Amino acid sequence: MATIRPVVVTTRDSGILARFPTNPASSQPRNSATPTRPPAHHRLPNKSPALRARRRRHATLSAVPAASAAVAAMVSAESDIERVLWTEAEVAARVGEVAAELAADLRALTEPAVVVGVATGAFLFLPDLVRRVDAPLAVDFVRVESYGGGTESSGKPRITADLKVDVAGKHVVVVEDIVDTGNTLSCLIAHLEKKGASSISVCTFLDKPARRKVNVQLVGDGKFYSGFECPDCFVVGYGLDYAELYRNLPYVGVLKPEKYKKD
Repeated sequence: MATIRPVVVTTRDSGILARFPTNPASSQPRNSATPTRPPAHHRLPNKSPALRARRRRHATLSAVPAASAAVAAMVSAESDIERVLWTEAEVAARVGEVAAELAADLRALTEPAVVVGVATGAFLFLPDLVRRVDAPLAVDFVRVESYGGGTESSGKPRITADLKVDVAGKHVVVVEDIVDTGNTLSCLIAHLEKKGASSISVCTFLDKPARRKVNVQLVGDGKFYSGFECPDCFVVGYGLDYAELYRNLPYVGVLKPEKYKKD
């Protein structure tokens, strides 16, 4: 008789078992005796072990000549990260959840919505989001500048590249990488309203309410969609940058203060 041996399946260090990993906390029974673990977008994990695992993998890949240059550049960027807040797997899972919520609302519209990405920060979040939205829509980008090369918003955002798509009479969904002070977003909403948008929603990858200075007013039947609530620290990765660097990191991490603070 043939002996059946168990098969051990090894995964990448990020722990991705499926394209849309489920949240273990959502399947646990709710009772007063056994508290459930909060979902990833409501907790502030210290993912330093995950960062160390990624660096070990890069060390292995660096032995391959063709990959060594790219790996060296990534390791250099990751050495500037203090800790990882949300891993690549957690980001993918949460984006899928937000997309499902957005899709349900857009399917109920009588006309296609216009999804407006705010460049450059939303350049990763927007395509990952709309690929999972099974509803008719148009996509465009707008560029609004307020940070320059620093970490603080100037408080005086300006639109440097406008839309090409006509939004008059349309429902618009503004896709942001992060909403912190609210200055940039309020400026953009006012701009879109002047262009005739009938309603305006906001879908942001990160929301940092601790930094809010402006109460963002949505238009018409607009809704506010948020991926993760971000702690009050300077974060990079998955589109977010410092001085145009770190956008390509597949996770969200806290940048070491010595990388952006001046003596």
